[in-house]
Amino acid sequence: MARPLSPEKREALLQSATQVVAEHGVLATTASIAKRAGVAEGTLFTYFENKEVLFQALYLHLKQALADAMMPGYPHQADFRLRIEHLFQSYIGWGLSNPSGRLAVSRLAASGRLLDETRAQAMASFQDVAHMMERAVQSGVLVNAPMAFLYAIIERIADITIESIEKEPANAERYRQIGFHAAWRAITS
Repeated sequence: MARPLSPEKREALLQSATQVVAEHGVLATTASIAKRAGVAEGTLFTYFENKEVLFQALYLHLKQALADAMMPGYPHQADFRLRIEHLFQSYIGWGLSNPSGRLAVSRLAASGRLLDETRAQAMASFQDVAHMMERAVQSGVLVNAPMAFLYAIIERIADITIESIEKEPANAERYRQIGFHAAWRAITS
């Protein structure tokens, strides 16, 4: 009889994959991921059928961690500006405390290897945000542009803000304010 899979070992593999994908992108090897996790490479394949399955699981894992950081305290009844500012600042907080996770998500998203189903599943935790953004566009508060484009603008400005804070931590609050101001002006009508 096969032994049950260990949630701790799966988590260790995902944490290791986060680090290795952040460093090497999708060129990361399963051997290097397993080694960093302190397990045999065969053990990795007990948890993930192949590298592609691991990448899909890693993306979902990291997007759920991002949702767990962004959605608590989300001001559902506030105006669009306050809701988007909450998301922007929460993303910055998550990115600053999870630099490897942020980089791994970015590399996976840009790799062309994520399945459409994986991307859709990752968005499930952000449905309130998607609906809010659509209503903001419909009401004329945000520019009439594809949602992916608006999300990309916000994310890029947030990433620049994070990078600036990492270089000059003493100016963190100033960069947060400037970053959100720039993002808001870039997406509003």
